[in-house]
Amino acid sequence: MKSIPWGLASLGILSALLLAGCGGGGGGRATVDADPNVEGTDVPHSATTSSAGALAFVKRVAATSDNTSEPIRVGGAVLATSDTDESDSGI
Repeated sequence: MKSIPWGLASLGILSALLLAGCGGGGGGRATVDADPNVEGTDVPHSATTSSAGALAFVKRVAATSDNTSEPIRVGGAVLATSDTDESDSGI
C-alpha cells in the first residue's frame, strides 16, 4: 500500500479547515429578502408578477390558522392572473 506524504496530508487538512472557517458568521452585512413585499403591503412581489406566485401566497395565507395575528395589509396590490397556466390540482 502506498502511503501519503505528510506534507500533502497536512495541506489537505489545512485546506479543509480554512474552507470550513469561511462559512457562518454575520459579517455585519444586511440580508436581502429573496422575495420582498410590495411597498406598503404584506404581499410578496412574486404574487403580483406571476400567477404561480399569487397562488403560493394565497395557499400560505389560507394554511395559517392563527386567528389572533394581525390582518394582512394588501393596500393597492393586485395579484397576478393567467389565462394560459394550467389549473392547480392541489386546490
